[in-house]
Amino acid sequence: MTGIFQLFLLVSATVASEPSCPACSKYDYEEKLLERMIRVQFAYEKLDEKMEQNLNKIEQEKARLHKIVDDLKDQQEQAGRRLASLMQEVERNQSSTLDMVVANSNNTLEQIRAAFNNIKEPVLIPAVFFHARSPQTSSVTTGEIIVYKTGETNQGNGYSAITGKFTAPVQGLYMFFMHTCTNTKKNAYLQIVKDGINLIANDQYDANGITCSSSQVFVNLDIGENVWVQCSVGASTVQLYHDERYRWTSFGGALIHN
Repeated sequence: MTGIFQLFLLVSATVASEPSCPACSKYDYEEKLLERMIRVQFAYEKLDEKMEQNLNKIEQEKARLHKIVDDLKDQQEQAGRRLASLMQEVERNQSSTLDMVVANSNNTLEQIRAAFNNIKEPVLIPAVFFHARSPQTSSVTTGEIIVYKTGETNQGNGYSAITGKFTAPVQGLYMFFMHTCTNTKKNAYLQIVKDGINLIANDQYDANGITCSSSQVFVNLDIGENVWVQCSVGASTVQLYHDERYRWTSFGGALIHN
């Protein structure tokens, strides 16, 4: 998962277009670009640190549960040896003693069974992530859902190349991104939407050439909730651009905590 974030941040930093404002100097652009890269790097380091802490907690929880299982196995073995000893004693004693021993043994076994049933599964993050590209159509209208028809990856089968929607297979915290490219003097007004609620919006335009930009958002999802990319404003100048070599208009996301 860290690799996905690193790739995403690298793409985000490298595809940003140089401002077209004539009054902006090259020094101003480089200074702003450096400042943006520092903020992105700081955010990435904080996220990476948090993920490292979560992984350490998971490992600690896993070790604790393994110890519980080992202890219960020891208890079961001890109970088994004790049961064998009691059964030998039963053979030498009266039938009333046999009934009592069997009852005690059953209670012991029930306690062990109940202890095993109370052990919870280790808290692991399921592998849920996807990345889709190539919009089905370049000209889009207001409210139209963007369907990215080519799936690069779809672990967990949450994304549908038919509807363009991602449906959460598990509950948790997700990160989504949209990478949008436009041709010269063309606009793209897109937003990431959760079941009709706008999460983040982007206006993409460049008068001097083909350009791309990315937007990211974090959101908690319950099982079955949907997220998609939607056109917020449609017009004759609104047009998406995509080529297979350098400029991918795409949509992706991943479960980062549950």
